[in-house]
Amino acid sequence: MLLLNRLKALLKTFALFINSLPRRHFFALILLLIFLLILLFIPGKKSGKKTIKRQLELPPISVSSDDYPVAEPIAAVKEVYGEVFPDFSGNREVQIEIKAGDTLSDIFQKEGLSAAQLQELLEVDKQYLRLGNLLPGQKVKLLISADSKLLALKVMIDLANTLTFTLKDDQYISLLETKKGEWRNSVFQGSVTGSFYLDAKEAGLSAGQIQQVSSVLQDKFDFNRQLRFGDSFHVLVAKQYIDGEYSEDSEVLAIMIKTRRQNYTAFLSEDGRYYGQDGLGLNKAYRRFPFNQKYRISSSFNPRRLHPITKRISPHNGTDFAAPIGTKIYSVGDGVVARAGYHPAAGNYIVIKHGRKYTTRFLHLSKIYVRQGQRVEMGHLIGRTGNTGRSTGAHLHYEFHVYDRPVNAMKVNLPLSKEVPKDQMKAFVQRRDLFLKEMGQEII
Repeated sequence: MLLLNRLKALLKTFALFINSLPRRHFFALILLLIFLLILLFIPGKKSGKKTIKRQLELPPISVSSDDYPVAEPIAAVKEVYGEVFPDFSGNREVQIEIKAGDTLSDIFQKEGLSAAQLQELLEVDKQYLRLGNLLPGQKVKLLISADSKLLALKVMIDLANTLTFTLKDDQYISLLETKKGEWRNSVFQGSVTGSFYLDAKEAGLSAGQIQQVSSVLQDKFDFNRQLRFGDSFHVLVAKQYIDGEYSEDSEVLAIMIKTRRQNYTAFLSEDGRYYGQDGLGLNKAYRRFPFNQKYRISSSFNPRRLHPITKRISPHNGTDFAAPIGTKIYSVGDGVVARAGYHPAAGNYIVIKHGRKYTTRFLHLSKIYVRQGQRVEMGHLIGRTGNTGRSTGAHLHYEFHVYDRPVNAMKVNLPLSKEVPKDQMKAFVQRRDLFLKEMGQEII
């Protein structure tokens, strides 16, 4: 009520003020009010935003014939932008160069891999016997998942061989890749001035090749007593080269020793044995069994066998003999010990190469009587049976390989004759004459 009274008083005061104005001032005030009202109702100038037009250029899209866009493979992107492209899988790759004293067990422990995975891997490696004794200089690559599971293992064994293990369906699958390389023949020759070993070494032959020459002719010729000053020797050797580099793998193909009284020759045949120029054998023939008596076969050669420990399908590449611990084992033919040592799955083992064609292997031994690089003859005592490694009982696991492929040792055709078979004589003569031509020699 008070506010209304004040408003009435204010209006009354304003009316008195207007009435008191001179007439000229009154009309001027009226005109000013009209002018202000006109300005109030005039529309103002719009201040809209300025529109900027730009052309958006998209990158060209590669479209296939079926109208679907073609995306670049992630692998290709990673290869180009490997430093910035993240690996969302969590897998990691480890590369190691083996040094003296390194073992696979130490590597697994360092990388957080379980002993169970190592045992599975070693069981598969029984086919190759390479993981138990890694050598200095060998390179190893591992692919490990985020949860510390070994997905793949690769071992660069030497210039020619790379061994890979890959996890597939919860078990490891192995693959041995071998470069064939190139075999080149070289002739080594010289005159005897004193020691045959020193003279042959001077001519360029290695210690192993000299030992092979002596072993081949030892039943026909005495190098210590029959060689005289001025006698000569000629040796044809095949050497393997991988990408132009000597792989240290070699084989003596032919030998000719010239003395004052007669010549002594030896030629390597396709069956891995040496024969004289007339085709008569210089080595003892192969034997079927590595024992001097027969023993029961407890497990035969079977590429589809169910493994007794892992219960998985695992090839049994050999023949198991139920022989008691300590039974003597003999070489089934002349050859060179390629490897001899211990493997966690195979136990004590021996591998013997009988030329380029044949290889024999002996596993789970209790004793080893030979060393790597040693030449042995058929019937040579090499070890004793045992129960070492992952084994279900005392026995000998014996394998026979032809060109590095396991075969049934009880059925394989072995060169058992003392001379070149008649149906193979023509091929032997051609091979013999070719070797002689390469050495620049003739049969006398």
